[in-house]
Amino acid sequence: MTQPDSPVPAPILSARGEGIMNSAFGRRRFIAGGLSGLGLLALAACGGGGAGAASGGGGGGNRSLVVAVPALAPTLDGVVGGGGLTLESFEMNANLQAGLVRNPYITGKTENTVVQDFNTYVGYVAESYEVSPDGLTYTFHLRPGLTSPLGNAITADDVLWSFERKWNTPTYSKTVWQGGFAGPQAISKVDDRTVAFTLTNAGFGLTFLGLLANLQGHIYDSTALKQHATGADPYALEWAKANGGWGLGPYHVTAQTPDQEMVLTANPNYAYGAPAIGQVTLRVVGDAGTRASLVASGDVDMAEGIRPTDQARLANNDAVVVPEADPIEYVDLTLVTNKAPFDDERVRKAMALAVPYEQIMQQIYAGRAVQMVGNINPNTRNYDVSQLPKPSSDVARAKALLAEAGHDRIAYTLSVSTATQDLVDACVLVQSYAREAGFDITIDQKTAADFSTMRNNATGQAIIYRNRSQVQTPTYACTIFWKPNNDASNPSRWQDASAARFWEVVNRAQAIPDPLSPEAGPLWLEAQKILVDSSPEIFVCSIQPSQIFRTDVGGFTYRSENAIDFGNITILDA
Repeated sequence: MTQPDSPVPAPILSARGEGIMNSAFGRRRFIAGGLSGLGLLALAACGGGGAGAASGGGGGGNRSLVVAVPALAPTLDGVVGGGGLTLESFEMNANLQAGLVRNPYITGKTENTVVQDFNTYVGYVAESYEVSPDGLTYTFHLRPGLTSPLGNAITADDVLWSFERKWNTPTYSKTVWQGGFAGPQAISKVDDRTVAFTLTNAGFGLTFLGLLANLQGHIYDSTALKQHATGADPYALEWAKANGGWGLGPYHVTAQTPDQEMVLTANPNYAYGAPAIGQVTLRVVGDAGTRASLVASGDVDMAEGIRPTDQARLANNDAVVVPEADPIEYVDLTLVTNKAPFDDERVRKAMALAVPYEQIMQQIYAGRAVQMVGNINPNTRNYDVSQLPKPSSDVARAKALLAEAGHDRIAYTLSVSTATQDLVDACVLVQSYAREAGFDITIDQKTAADFSTMRNNATGQAIIYRNRSQVQTPTYACTIFWKPNNDASNPSRWQDASAARFWEVVNRAQAIPDPLSPEAGPLWLEAQKILVDSSPEIFVCSIQPSQIFRTDVGGFTYRSENAIDFGNITILDA
């Protein structure tokens, strides 16, 4: 399938909010594998990316954007450089970095917005990719003539060195790859523009693409980083924390004042063409209400971290857009199962029935939340979320389960970060409503750092926080949060008989080469039924995007990490 060989402009969104679909780049090649899902993946690589393949540039670059943000990323090196799992670091990754592939963008629910299509992947740093018949080898063909913002050519050697840097950096999380990819030794250079990755498990392929596209798989300008390497710091981690230009995303940082302001300048060599917005200024405004007011007054173009109550207040303001999507960020009430009282599944089920779901969605999130059923994206192909039991409040049933477990009342401590006021408020509602069901809850407010430590070490009894799957595949959603052997990514430490049944089903699903096939869908559903019934984590609700923007801002993208892709933003002419 032949596509234009030159970059195409950014999607211009019509007055009806429809993305004008632009073709992807180059030739999309694939080896037919006889596997429906892999065939679909290959077709995604072949058939253009819609608005997503066209993210980036109107090319003018003479427009600027001012964004009010709660904070700035502590480092420009994102997750690899120890930036932490924060929105600010994710946003740096989304705008300063680029992977071999990405999820394409498709028309969103709100006019002039787009969302990621989590079922497919298109070329990014790579112009195309192909999958071997057995589903184990993914071969990527880099875009010809691609350079970094610093002007250095990007070749297969940069891909190999980027993964070497990841694997040899202590702060990088390698465990997420272990389901089917062994690391740098599983990558081979075919020629200067071609690299091949070999997997150990064909069923891991979709998640492998997701990891390349979201959070984990960025490709770096190794020439620039090597120039600033030292014997003590062979991968230039310290230099990269404060210096830009070595990533391949739509922007690079050209100025910053710590804790105050950061200036992003468009990358003229960006894979999808120079972004329409030439300069983005991130300005720290600590108060959420003030950030909202600045957008309403027109003093800034966009704002992040807006309270749902302020979003609801501005929803009828003709100058402001409050976006909506099928949300994937959710309120997660995690019960630590390796100690009392939640080592008893009946007590966990009772707690799930004692949560005031509807009241939290209406009173805390001002109606900007939706019911959540399990943690697999309901838009996943061949997955029918309607067959899962919906969460509900039932005081009488909760009390009966406690009595069955031999308890009249249960006292426990629910921990929450002070950095998430909405969740502190939600705790108060849970405490009030659960009391009638037989739970006496003490709310423990912790600093963000102390809360993170408690979550990782599972030292508390229960925690509540915002969660999401960075990779929106059923494999990732079903494996990342419940790893055995007390892994830090398993904050519930769920390892009982129900967990064993859950993993038995998940492993059967993972053995199917195509995780989106009709054969895999019922297995993911069966695993989710076990998870929801056992209740190591209670999925309270999914919450809408936390950004707002002026009505002349187009191309807002709802992404898996809740960061804005400024490379897809345009200014709409009146």
